[in-house]
Amino acid sequence: MTQRMNQGPSRRGFLSTAAALGMSAAAMELLAACGSGGAQPAATGAGPAGKPTRGGRLTVATGGAKGSDTLDPVLLNSAPVSFMARVLYDQLADFSNDLQYRLAMAELIEPNKAGDEWTIRVKDGIEFHNGKTLDADDVIFTFKRTFTQTGSVTVGKFKPYVDLDEIKKVDKRTIRMKLLRPNSTFHYALASPHKIVPVDFDPRNPVGTGPFKYKSFTANRQWVCERFANYWNADGESEPSDSAAPAGLGGKPYLDELVVNVINDDSARINALVTGQVDAINMVQFAQIPLIGQHQQLKLLESETGAWTGIYMNMEEPPFDDVRVRQALRLAIDRAQALSSCVSGHGRVAYDLPEPYAPGYPTELTRKRDIEKAKALLKEAGKENITVELVAGPVSAEAVSMATVLANNAAEIGITIKVRQVDTATLFGPQFHSWPFSVDKWPAQGNYLTLLALTDLSESTTLTHMPKADLDALRDLHDKALSTVDEAKRAELTKQMYQIQFDRGGWIIPFFANVVNAHHAKVAGWPKQDASGRSFGNAHFEQLYLTG
Repeated sequence: MTQRMNQGPSRRGFLSTAAALGMSAAAMELLAACGSGGAQPAATGAGPAGKPTRGGRLTVATGGAKGSDTLDPVLLNSAPVSFMARVLYDQLADFSNDLQYRLAMAELIEPNKAGDEWTIRVKDGIEFHNGKTLDADDVIFTFKRTFTQTGSVTVGKFKPYVDLDEIKKVDKRTIRMKLLRPNSTFHYALASPHKIVPVDFDPRNPVGTGPFKYKSFTANRQWVCERFANYWNADGESEPSDSAAPAGLGGKPYLDELVVNVINDDSARINALVTGQVDAINMVQFAQIPLIGQHQQLKLLESETGAWTGIYMNMEEPPFDDVRVRQALRLAIDRAQALSSCVSGHGRVAYDLPEPYAPGYPTELTRKRDIEKAKALLKEAGKENITVELVAGPVSAEAVSMATVLANNAAEIGITIKVRQVDTATLFGPQFHSWPFSVDKWPAQGNYLTLLALTDLSESTTLTHMPKADLDALRDLHDKALSTVDEAKRAELTKQMYQIQFDRGGWIIPFFANVVNAHHAKVAGWPKQDASGRSFGNAHFEQLYLTG
């Protein structure tokens, strides 16, 4: 017999509680709407209290969504799209939650000695949600679609290397790819989000090989997925957890249904959890962490990450076309203050260089705050007492407050920064790749060479617009690293790339914030770690289960 868990107070009672907690009228109406009508009730389960149960519905709430969100896996342009892609689709290779590379749906990914030809063979018997068996044709189709789909954000890491005319089918499960140039880390690019879809894939009715299959989707409102009974990795190893599912629950996934409600308002999202409207939330504001501790039935899910929120400077636009201005701002920001005030200390200080788990990451490159040196640089550049606008939006829990800290710090060196706060739709709108001064967030890719291909070296998705001389130097080192099979030599080349970014780059990254989610105690199986920072334990919903 299935028993329904407490669904929280009535609409009137909820609105009264929410008002007492300081929510705006708009936020209250948004949350009330998400808890009624098309939204699903909170999780259900059966059995005695505390006993693991199989089945039931898990309802979570996410922030960071946009009206342009889609379930198309080549358009991973927001936090919820990223983790929903993991639920619906799978990859040839992947990174574990501690960013260790591993094969996934492929049983072989192997280069020749030169690194310019790769053989990929998929495992036998993997089934798509529509009953089709995964084969070489699907892998080839996915690559072609990645290159041809309008707006593809995953093509950047493949475009410089993959020749679509040189992907050959060897047999039913095997392909061989002749690359345009050597790439000794091509397997890492396959492990960074590259979701395999079947031939004739239709994003309006998405089909993948993931643990859950599509049921319904309304952009900027709700996703609903249901358990895929023939999940290929049902008995595979789970991410380490303090509450691993007992063997008696059978194969993954354990839940019957996953419901994701979009609640972009931070206060509304946490109140949805407190009042029982949902079972888990992401993007917990750091100032809200004490509130979670006041409720015995709620738990935090926090992990150190390599994810990063950065303030970027468009180096084609004045005054950021002058390296001395960029250096001055990097010297002005108080990193310890930013860590304390933006994320309440939940993270660790950074020095403008992303991807801290990457081989070759130079931990020795640090910089101290130096107001006098920053002032001298501005005077030398003739940029004293200038005013600039910083466009900031809620790409992460800390993005807007980080911009405010920088503005306060910059005032000490004579730069007036006017922070203009916009919503995510505006931030990621037509001007996104041409803002002179703005913010963005990236999950950890596991490899700096892959990240570079997607950011500064990308012709279509660069934000910093690096000057030609530095860009050419980066490309040269990048190409040498990719053609180097010796890991120690590749790490040394990576350090040289980091040095260019440290000296002359366009990112201000003051800290690496922890990822903080919260959930009801009745939901168990959460991974201990989420180094990528993609939230909800890196979206490993397949290993979650309910306790009655």
